Amino acid sequence: MASLVNTTTLAIVRSVNTPEYTAPWTVISEANADSWSEITQRYRKWVTDHVEEMTQGEKDAVDAAALTARRDAAAAQLQQTEDILRAFMLLVMDEFNAHAEKINSILTAIDNGGTLAQVKTEIAAITDYPTRTEQQLRTAIRNKLGS
Repeated sequence: MASLVNTTTLAIVRSVNTPEYTAPWTVISEANADSWSEITQRYRKWVTDHVEEMTQGEKDAVDAAALTARRDAAAAQLQQTEDILRAFMLLVMDEFNAHAEKINSILTAIDNGGTLAQVKTEIAAITDYPTRTEQQLRTAIRNKLGS
């Protein structure tokens, strides 16, 4: 039984039957396995014939790439048509747009009114924006699923 390191993934396994492992697995000493296993796997690098811990700059690059990947995955989730987050996002976007439309109507009424009486008349003609109940929110989210 020996300890091995995978020269591609830098995973370390201990006390294994070596014939069961082929390239890219390489036998390492127990001392190396002990010292290398203390290094977080994502911060290991293969240098010629051994594993080393990455420099701080290399660690920062690995962390930045992982953060970018997590952010990309989160953004991609918003493209899944049956995802609750996407449905909620679309509903919030609709609500924001409805509020923007209401505000724009008010601003247009102000722009078009020559006198205070005309502004009041034009704003009075704008319908109130309704409040929403929890059930309406659930129904609206359900209706957004699959869209």
